[in-house]
Amino acid sequence: MEVAGREYRYLATSARHRDRALVWNGVEIRIRRHGSGARKKAAFTVLGLADATDLVLAAVLCGVNTRNLTRGGAVRAFFGRSLQWLDVFQ
Repeated sequence: MEVAGREYRYLATSARHRDRALVWNGVEIRIRRHGSGARKKAAFTVLGLADATDLVLAAVLCGVNTRNLTRGGAVRAFFGRSLQWLDVFQ
């Protein structure tokens, strides 16, 4: 994705997608999510010289559902939403 003239990559770094990384031009921000429910937390590790734009983008991406950014995730999300919509009529 491109933000403020910078080309970023946001990728999963663990098998269950709990750990992610935001990477661009020698800067890497690693995000480790843990906990569940109201106790969800995230830890950030910054490698390289990151500025406020990098940190804010990493925090925003950590807090939103990024499943729709991938083709497979978009398909799964579509079917999930469709099935939830059908529950309205029961």
